[in-house]
Amino acid sequence: MKVAFLGAGLMGEPMAGHLLRAGHEVFVVAHRNRAPIQRLVEQGAVEVESVAAAAAASDLALMILPTSREVEKVLFGENGIAAGMGPNYLAVDMGTCYPADTKRLAERFTQSGGRLIDAPVTGGVEGARDATLSIMGGGDLDAFEQIRPLLSTFSSNLYHFGDIGAGHAAKLVQNMIGFIEVAAVAEGLALAKALKLDAPTFFHMLTNSHSNSPIIQWMVPKVFAGQFEAEARLDIAYKDMSQAVKLGREMTSLPLNIANAATEVFQLSRSFGFGDQDSTAVVRGLEKLLGEEIRVSSSETPSV
Repeated sequence: MKVAFLGAGLMGEPMAGHLLRAGHEVFVVAHRNRAPIQRLVEQGAVEVESVAAAAAASDLALMILPTSREVEKVLFGENGIAAGMGPNYLAVDMGTCYPADTKRLAERFTQSGGRLIDAPVTGGVEGARDATLSIMGGGDLDAFEQIRPLLSTFSSNLYHFGDIGAGHAAKLVQNMIGFIEVAAVAEGLALAKALKLDAPTFFHMLTNSHSNSPIIQWMVPKVFAGQFEAEARLDIAYKDMSQAVKLGREMTSLPLNIANAATEVFQLSRSFGFGDQDSTAVVRGLEKLLGEEIRVSSSETPSV
């Protein structure tokens, strides 16, 4: 297929690479950072001058963008998808956006002659590199099934949840659960530090307890090593948590007490200026309150 790939960031770049290796034609547009675009061009992607040009050259667009605001700009902005697409053009929103916004944009895009479905991904940068992402679909089921083979080039699990916005709702709930655990691990590490428990011993105990989880195995070594280079930025994690809480308030009567509290743990670290770091930097706000960092020497640091 001919695919406009919009959002070649940490996850988008390897996803687009899988499409190229599978034999699809991929059209890309430079935005903030030219480096990933150049690497994709070297793999066979075609760089075009605008989003409209990418839409005109392709059968569909895959968008992996941070928020609904960016999606709206890409769809309807000057030289956006709507300005270049053909009739019945399909756009797929693969970022983590707010369901009500997704429904609104889908209605507007339909009026412009296109189709919009949501298909956010989870699995992180590693999942994007290994083509093991999970995808949560919402919107027209026939459209989702038609592009299932395309999405399967970088995903090993695909789920469809219902009407437009349902995929984004599922993604927000999934992120909420994961980030609650990230906040809980951060608080646990801070408490263990305050109690002067030996950090490496505590980590190995955790991995041999009922508390063990993939998040503990991924997060704790990064904290010990002070490796907070962003894979998923803390600001984005806070945005996703805030949207999940908002979704609960607007669509249900559920009191999301734990999610609200965890969101404030992320906000604490943001208030100290760590928003551009990795989501695991949620621990850094607690470190500020402790007055010391949670680190161990390189010889004692478990492998990341």
